[in-house]
Amino acid sequence: MVHPSQQAIALLIVEPNQQRSNGSIHDLTNQNYTQQIHQQMTQVASALAKAGWQVDQFVGKIGNADGNQLANHWMTVQHAPNHCKIYLDATDVVQFVQEFRKFAIQEGRNYPLIHTWNGLAGQVGLQLKQSENIQWIHSHWQCDNVWSQDGLEIALQTSGYPSAYVAWEIWRHADEIVVFTSDAELTSSYFKALPEKSCHLSNIEAKRTLGYSASDAVILWFAPFSQSTDRGIQQVERWLEVATQLNQLFTTKLPLFRKHQWVFIPGTLNSADAFASIYSVIQQRISQLNLHKDIYWSVPCLSKGFELYYRAANVCVLANPNEPFADKALEAIVHGCPIVASQFSGARFAVIPEETGIRVTHNTPAAWAEAIARILQGEPWVQRLQQHAFGHWHPTLGWAFAAAHLSEIYRRLLAQTISQIPLWRSQKPFSILLPQPTVAANFSDFKQKHETLHHSLKPQVTVPLLVSESAS
Repeated sequence: MVHPSQQAIALLIVEPNQQRSNGSIHDLTNQNYTQQIHQQMTQVASALAKAGWQVDQFVGKIGNADGNQLANHWMTVQHAPNHCKIYLDATDVVQFVQEFRKFAIQEGRNYPLIHTWNGLAGQVGLQLKQSENIQWIHSHWQCDNVWSQDGLEIALQTSGYPSAYVAWEIWRHADEIVVFTSDAELTSSYFKALPEKSCHLSNIEAKRTLGYSASDAVILWFAPFSQSTDRGIQQVERWLEVATQLNQLFTTKLPLFRKHQWVFIPGTLNSADAFASIYSVIQQRISQLNLHKDIYWSVPCLSKGFELYYRAANVCVLANPNEPFADKALEAIVHGCPIVASQFSGARFAVIPEETGIRVTHNTPAAWAEAIARILQGEPWVQRLQQHAFGHWHPTLGWAFAAAHLSEIYRRLLAQTISQIPLWRSQKPFSILLPQPTVAANFSDFKQKHETLHHSLKPQVTVPLLVSESAS
C-alpha cells in the first residue's frame, strides 16, 4: 500500500460474525438495513476522499460463528487513490483493536482521528480512546431512538444489561456524537439554524433586497484578517488586481451579467474605526487607479449579518490562503453560493471541485480571476448548487454537504489536539442529513460497481484473504 500524503482518518464499522440467514423476514430486514448503512458509509467516505482526506474504511467481523480458526489478517480494496477499504476479522473486540493497531504500524498509518459507525465499532473506539491520544467521533442513525442522553440514562437505570452501560460510556467519552438521518422531511441542525427569511428568498429576491439588480453578478470577497493598516492596503491592492483581471477576461467572453458588484469584507471589521479605515483606503485606491467606472464595490455595514449576502451572491471568494477553517464556506454553500478558495487553506475541505466550488492551486491574481470567471459562466454544477439551496435536493450534492460538515468537525478536533485550545464545541448530537442511497439489487453488485482489488507494488507482508469480496 502506498503511504498517503493526505491526513489519514479511519472510519470503522464492525458487525458480529453470525450464522447464515435462515431467510426470515426479520433477517432480511436486518440485512437490508446493514447494506444501506454500508452503502451510506461508502458514499460518505468517497465524498471525504474528494474533499482531500486519506480515508481508510474498516469493515470488521467479530466472532467465530462457524467454529473455524481465525487467522486475523486483512484484505484491502481500493476505491480511489486516497480511499481504501480494509476488511478485518477477529474473535472479539480486544483482538480487533490489536489487529487495527498492527495494520496501522505495518502500513505506516497514523490515525489521530477515528470515526465509528455502529455499536460494536463504538466499543473499539472506546478502547482506543482510553489508551491513545486520539479524537473520536461516534455515529448512529436517527431510528436508534435510545441514542439520546435521556434515552441512554433510562436504559442504563432500567435494563441492567452490560450493553446499556457500554452505550452510555460511548456517549460520555466520544468527542462528538453525529446522528445521521435520510428522511427527506428532516433537516440537519445547521439547516434549521438558518434565518427563515433569507433561506426562503431566491437569489434574485435577495439581490433586490440589498439594492442590486437581478442582472448584476454579486461577488463576496472575504479578505484575510489584518491588524495593520499597511497590510490592509496590500489586501485592497490584491483584490483590485483580481477584479481588473476578471474584467479583462470578460472582454473576450460573452458576459451573463450586466456588471460585477464586489462586496469587500475585510478581516478587520471588528470596530467602527477599522471599518472607516478600510473604506477610505478602497476609495483612495479606486480614485488613484481611475477604476471608478470599471469596479463597483461596497463594504457591508457592521449591523448586518451576512446571510442575505450569501443568498444574493453568485460566488464567494475566500481570499486568505491561510484560512484555518471552513465555517464561511459551509454557510455559503448552504445558501447555494459556490466557493473559490485556496488549495492550501482549511476551507478547501468544504470545496469539492465542481460540486461546491473551485480550488485555486496558484496564488496569483490571474488564477483567482479565472476561477471566479468559471463560476460566473454558469456551469451546470453551479446551477445545481443554487437549485439545491432552494429545496431541489440533489444526491451528489447531499454527499458533498455531509462530507463538508464532517470535514469541519474533523479539522477542528485535530487542530485542538495540537493546540490544546478548544476549537470545537461538542453538540452531542450534531445532526447531518444524508441522501437516500441508491438501493442495489444485492450488495455484491454495489461492491463490484464501486471497488477494484488493490495490490501493493511492493507488499510488506503476504496475507491470506479471509473475507471474500462478497462479504458485507
